[in-house]
Amino acid sequence: MKIMILADVHIRTRVEEHRRIRTMEALQTAFSNVPCDLAVFLGDLMHGPDYGDDRASFLHDLKNALDTTGSTPFAFVFGNHDAESTVTKEEILSVLGSYPNSLTTGENYVLKAGGETLLFIDSGSEYDGEESHYDIVRPPVLQWAKEQIAGEQAILFQHIIIPDIIAVTETAADGSCRFKEGFSYTGVLKERPCPPDINTGELEILAPYLKAMVFGHDHVNSFECMLGGVKIIQCAAASMSGYEYPQAPTVKLLDTETMTTEIIPV
Repeated sequence: MKIMILADVHIRTRVEEHRRIRTMEALQTAFSNVPCDLAVFLGDLMHGPDYGDDRASFLHDLKNALDTTGSTPFAFVFGNHDAESTVTKEEILSVLGSYPNSLTTGENYVLKAGGETLLFIDSGSEYDGEESHYDIVRPPVLQWAKEQIAGEQAILFQHIIIPDIIAVTETAADGSCRFKEGFSYTGVLKERPCPPDINTGELEILAPYLKAMVFGHDHVNSFECMLGGVKIIQCAAASMSGYEYPQAPTVKLLDTETMTTEIIPV
């Protein structure tokens, strides 16, 4: 099975028009030119703060983005910005459900496809306290996920990366972030990962039932490594509408048989 991963598209209004156009072109190119069995929107398809209470524009732009999928089956998981307008998660899920090729069934859900068990977890937006900036995946969700995939070797899709990644990175003398010496990885780490500051034990709890965890959120990072026996796949932005600009938009194509990936410019 081949899964095309589109992270951090950030459809938005408060950005130069040529960047909006280029981002939509990237979506169209991805769905026209990259053969896959399933596409996954890995969060922040929409940049909610730009829309505020302009519900009509938000829903119009969301539908335009989803129209590019054509007949390709797709799944969606929430990022921290998708629901930061007056359009609620329930309303976004309703729009997704109106597409016959959408396989999305909720905020947290399990999908069986192509002989694989795929787990989708909503990593939330901002934490409701001073202990962390980003929200946490809470214990009841982790317990639910464990029950859903027990006995399986699932692939998890989640927007914000787990806090465990911080333990294997460090800040260099010039202020840049890098992996610690001797840590094995492939790809690039261009910015410090931005997980929540509280670790709820997601990796430890779910690792026995996972073969990979796929993340977005950090727009310019595209690396792979092993943590706790699980393959970590970090995906860069499929956009030119965020802070990654002028980095060219890419998608990552995951072959679930070999668990290898290919980065494809779009």
